[in-house]
Amino acid sequence: MTTAAVLQAVILSLTVAALYAAVAAGLTLTVGVTRIINFAHGEFVMLGAFLTYGLHTRWGVSPWLGMAASGVALGLLSALVYRLFLARVLKQDEHNQLLATLGLSILLLNIAVILWSPDPRVMQAPALLPPLHLGAVTVPGNNVVVALVGLLLFLVLLWIKNHTRYGTQMRFASDDPELALHAGINVDRVFELSFVIGGAAAGVSGGLVALVLYVQPSVGVDLVIRAFAIIALGGLGNIPGALMGAAILALVEGLVSTFVPQGGSWGFGVAFLLLLLVLIVRPSGLFGKQVQA
Repeated sequence: MTTAAVLQAVILSLTVAALYAAVAAGLTLTVGVTRIINFAHGEFVMLGAFLTYGLHTRWGVSPWLGMAASGVALGLLSALVYRLFLARVLKQDEHNQLLATLGLSILLLNIAVILWSPDPRVMQAPALLPPLHLGAVTVPGNNVVVALVGLLLFLVLLWIKNHTRYGTQMRFASDDPELALHAGINVDRVFELSFVIGGAAAGVSGGLVALVLYVQPSVGVDLVIRAFAIIALGGLGNIPGALMGAAILALVEGLVSTFVPQGGSWGFGVAFLLLLLVLIVRPSGLFGKQVQA
C-alpha cells in the first residue's frame, strides 16, 4: 500500500462524497422543513439520471445541459407531486406519511422498470473537464465535475436556507408551523417550495449519477439509503452536517472497498456499522442539536 494509492483512494472517495452530499442536501432540506421522510427522493434522483442519459444518448445533448434540464423537470414534478399527493398527507399521522412516500417510491420504481427495464446503462460521456493531476494522483475530469457541481449545489442550498427570505420562512415554519401561520407566513407554500428545491437538487444529482456511475431503476434506492445515513450522521435538517456525513460515509466505504480483500462487497456495511456506533454514542448525529430531557 503506497502513499499515492492511499491519496488516490481518498480523493476519489471525496468526489463520491460530493455526489452523496448533493443527494442528501436536497433530502435534508425537505425533511428538515416539513418533517416528512420522503422515501421517493431516491426515485427523483433516478428519474434525473434517466433524463440526462436519454438526452445525451438520443439527441447528443451535453450532460451540462442535461443536468440543468433534469433539475428543472424534477422541480416541476415535485411541485405537481406535492399539490396532488403530499399536501394531502401533511396533517395526517406520521405513519401514514411514511407509507404514502414509500408507496410513491415503489410506484415510481416499478414504472421505471416497465418503461426502461431493470438493466443498468452507462452513459459513456466524454470528459467534460480535463483530468486533475496532483503529483502522482490523477482525478478523472468527470469526477472533478461531480465534485464541483456537488459542492456548488450544496452551497446554493445552504445559501437559500440561511441568507434568503424564503429560507428564513422555511426555518420559521419548520420550528413552529402554527406560530408561522399566525405570523402571516403561508406555511403550505413554504413546504411546497422546499419540495420543489429538493426535487430540483435531486434532478441535478441524477445527472451527476449518470455521468460517473450507472443508470438503472434501482439506483435511487441505493443512494437514498446512503442519504438517510448521511442525514443521521450529520443531524436532522443540518445541511453542513450533511456534507461532513457524506465525507465520512464515502471515505470509510471507499477505503474499505479499495484496501480490504473483497471489501467491495461489504464496504457499505462497514460504513453503516460506523453509523450505528455514532448513533449509539450521539443519537442526534455528530452535528445535530442535543435535546435536553
